[in-house]
Amino acid sequence: MRPEGLPAQVKGVDLGAMPEGLYIPPDALEVFLDAFSGPLDLLLWLIRRNRMDIRDIPVAEVTRQYLHYLEEARRRNLELAAEYLLMAAWLAEIKARMLLPVPPSVDDAEMDPRLELARRLEALAVVQAAAQALDQLPQAGRDFWPALAVAHDPLPVPLAAATLTDLVQSWRGVQGRLRRAAIQHHLPVAELALRQCMADILQLCTTRQEPWPLPALLPRNGGRLHLAMTLLAILELLRQRSLLLASTGGGEWAVVAP
Repeated sequence: MRPEGLPAQVKGVDLGAMPEGLYIPPDALEVFLDAFSGPLDLLLWLIRRNRMDIRDIPVAEVTRQYLHYLEEARRRNLELAAEYLLMAAWLAEIKARMLLPVPPSVDDAEMDPRLELARRLEALAVVQAAAQALDQLPQAGRDFWPALAVAHDPLPVPLAAATLTDLVQSWRGVQGRLRRAAIQHHLPVAELALRQCMADILQLCTTRQEPWPLPALLPRNGGRLHLAMTLLAILELLRQRSLLLASTGGGEWAVVAP
């Protein structure tokens, strides 16, 4: 109960007194919540609320409740579509036809004036059930939102500056591993053409954007001549800037295509 002299509040603050000359109609705050998509929807709601059988509709009771709803809508100054009035006339016609005697030669089921109404109500019930099932599915903007993040290009790998001393140290490490190799192969000089070796190394390095470890480019079982030719090809590619030398940390070096 609100105390006297405090008729209302605005955002939690007492209004104090009503403005002079303010007129509020008696039905200004009246809310009508029962909204239907059409007269069939209203009839189906009445049947379900009263737990009636669609195939055996008590037309008199349904008509009474239907007309009561229309009267309530008029009392609340709601505009009714013509379909609602047409349905009221159809219900009155069905009610009148049910009072007429049925000829003995005609099947009662075929002469039942409620059949067409029952078919329409059943079709509407199927559509409403399908719509409810679809509404329970995940919907964009209600149950999930699409990812709006833009995929960026990968960041370039930072390349550390390499000196001649670093290259010599890498070469000494390769020589040490070569001394420990047990198998030696002597390949003809004709098969180790410098240009072909450079092309093979460049093609291998361009297959991926990440740096290629320098030891991985050197032959393990190709002999000293093959090793020297490969190293010479790497040096020539570095001189031509077809490859760049990068430090991978821990004293290891790698080459990468620019």
